[in-house]
Amino acid sequence: MATRSQGITVTWDGTPFEEVSDLAWTYGGGPSKGRGVIWTDDLGSVTLTCLGGANTSTANYGQRKAVVISGGGATLTHKAVYESIGVACELNGVTRYTVTLKLVDE
Repeated sequence: MATRSQGITVTWDGTPFEEVSDLAWTYGGGPSKGRGVIWTDDLGSVTLTCLGGANTSTANYGQRKAVVISGGGATLTHKAVYESIGVACELNGVTRYTVTLKLVDE
């Protein structure tokens, strides 16, 4: 049975993103081998689009904090770096904020 994508919340350092409309995250990348260990330098990323302005300041760029995602079968808790923000305004419509967070080692 399909998992409904509803009731999803995303927080950045405890502050929720407002009105999340799209969410996608990946965990893990291609493993590399080195000196007897398997590791990756790409833990994954989180990309979300929201309609509210919370957590959408350029002052967040480069900050390393906890991202917590819950609901809709999309649960994840991890440290992440605020990698980018995109803003799209629609005439007589709404402003959409797209944020990308890069997952990093704890």
